Amino acid sequence: MVPTTSQKESPKLGEGIYLPIDVSEILRLPYYKVKYLMNTYWHSYTFGEKRNKAINFYSLIEFYTYYNLRQKGYTSKIIKDFHDMLSKNLHTNYPFASVRVLTPKAKTAKSKIWYEHLGFYLKGDGKQQPHIPSFVKPFLKQVEFGDDLLAKRFYPLHHTNNIVVDPLHQFGQPVINGTNLQTKTIYRLFDAGESKKNICILYDISVDQVDDAIRVHTRKVA
Repeated sequence: MVPTTSQKESPKLGEGIYLPIDVSEILRLPYYKVKYLMNTYWHSYTFGEKRNKAINFYSLIEFYTYYNLRQKGYTSKIIKDFHDMLSKNLHTNYPFASVRVLTPKAKTAKSKIWYEHLGFYLKGDGKQQPHIPSFVKPFLKQVEFGDDLLAKRFYPLHHTNNIVVDPLHQFGQPVINGTNLQTKTIYRLFDAGESKKNICILYDISVDQVDDAIRVHTRKVA
């Protein structure tokens, strides 16, 4: 049985907590659009008070697909109906953040299975149209899946795994991979005038890690 929205969407230890500003920075999406969508059409997947809506890690990954489908002209109703259909068919509350293994042989190609399901675009008449959306392919490379077939970690930078978003560390805030050091800490020090060399010495990390931590918070939105 798939839990109702009220049952599944509440803060849980190990699932992360993301406010609109966090979603905007991590996914590189316009803040005002993220906040609007989270407070309106995506509100049933959030928790918290109206002015402080938040989502968990799975909904963070799902939001990327929802946002892009909206940008391509699909209505929230069509997306929700599509989401509900996949949720029932795949037996998961988070179909846009899951991977389904169709055959034993496909276990070595989980990524392809994932976007194969997300690629079922719905036409205006409600019919399914198999298609691999272009926005899913690069995003998929940044997602790591667990044995439960749900997204496990997200790497916000395309070119490196130096930075990771892991709901089991620092409430899911971006950290230097292999540490509990938040990228916000590095960025704030640098923004306050601390040199990269001193930051490296202070936290025993490399210049590349410092640069990537800063990049997470200074990238232009998509």
